[in-house]
Amino acid sequence: MPSSITLGQYIVRIFTLVALLATSALSMAADGPKKVVENAAIEMTKRLITDQEMINTQPYYVEHLVDEILLPVVDHAYMARRVLAKNWKKASESQKKQFIDSFKHKVIRTYAGAFKAFNGEKIIFEDAKFNKSGKRAIVKSAIQRAGAPEINVTYQLFNKRGQWLTYDVVIEGVSLVKSFRDQFSQSIEQHGLAQAISLLAAEYKSETPILKMAGHSWEPYISNQLPANGLAVNLVTEIFAHAGYQVEMEFMPWQRVSEEMEDGGIDISVAAWFNETLAREAQFTDSYLDNELVIIKRKLDQLSYSTPEEFKTNINSRGYRLGVFKDFGYGDYFSEIAPLVSLNYYKYCTQMIRDVANKSTDIALIDNWTAQKSLDNTKNVADHLEVMPTLIKRGLHVTISKMRSDYKAIADAFNKALAEMKVDGRYEEILKKHQYPNL
Repeated sequence: MPSSITLGQYIVRIFTLVALLATSALSMAADGPKKVVENAAIEMTKRLITDQEMINTQPYYVEHLVDEILLPVVDHAYMARRVLAKNWKKASESQKKQFIDSFKHKVIRTYAGAFKAFNGEKIIFEDAKFNKSGKRAIVKSAIQRAGAPEINVTYQLFNKRGQWLTYDVVIEGVSLVKSFRDQFSQSIEQHGLAQAISLLAAEYKSETPILKMAGHSWEPYISNQLPANGLAVNLVTEIFAHAGYQVEMEFMPWQRVSEEMEDGGIDISVAAWFNETLAREAQFTDSYLDNELVIIKRKLDQLSYSTPEEFKTNINSRGYRLGVFKDFGYGDYFSEIAPLVSLNYYKYCTQMIRDVANKSTDIALIDNWTAQKSLDNTKNVADHLEVMPTLIKRGLHVTISKMRSDYKAIADAFNKALAEMKVDGRYEEILKKHQYPNL
């Protein structure tokens, strides 16, 4: 054993290899404890290698990895109860909840700290051994080290509603749960139960960086009336979570979003189309969605087109009144057609569509999915209107305030996480959950 660290530090470092247990719930149920450990070792090793840049640049990214990959398959609540032991019944419900939450962050931070010392040592696993009921199992392993004795690690798991979960690890005869229980028992003896829990809560809080995000209601992409606050908010929140950030969402008018971005009151805007002016003030991420802008017209209107150029030709000198949203960055093509029409500005899609139907506005330029949702909810209006082919395509981006010194790092982390989620299928799962039409 190296003389530069204590026995306790050594045990904690080696113990944290339990993080290699993490894998999907489906794999756990189907393959059993040993396969779970082996599969997880491959997945965790891969992430530690592929995410090395973010590990080096984001102080708490490893904690995020532990939370994302390990915690779903570790029963930290059961572990917390065993650590509290006889004091569990003495604690109030609020104290139990506080202890479980704080203990979770203690486990996360302990694992994360040790990950940085993991050098890809080879691990040999034995077949799982089950108890008589088949509900509990142990998996013995040996960590092989170059020029040093191997380290024996035993993982203890139980089957909870078809899912194998870890509840303890024994390293060279030392139990993680017992080690933590001894530590906390000393704190209780010194401070009492209530203060010991409060001290743990103060020491172990989530250190994941928080980004303040804002946007104006724009159904079905952004709305506090929709599941997960709409597709755009859900996507951006999950992408940032994968990148190692927490997001706090606030709804406000677009003008205020812009002002708060300039002043540094908020960090990111959830949705924006690219334009050069805004790019001088904010950092754009890669596009995370494509918006298809269409023309809505009355069915009796003879306007037709098959290309954007043909549309521009066919509206020329016809005196059309075009309904649009104020302050939207429609792009260069819109700048070409704007002089050919009279612009009527709107705040709400439903009013714009109704005005086309009642002839207060001739045509409207609206995102296709937004238009379809609005028409579905106003059948009496929809019967008089027609959705024409896509006229403009615009990528939807997150913008990051340049008041933050780390705006480029945030954008890079978002772009990397977005690409990874598209590969592993999580991106498409979110689109399907919201029934996004452009899959």
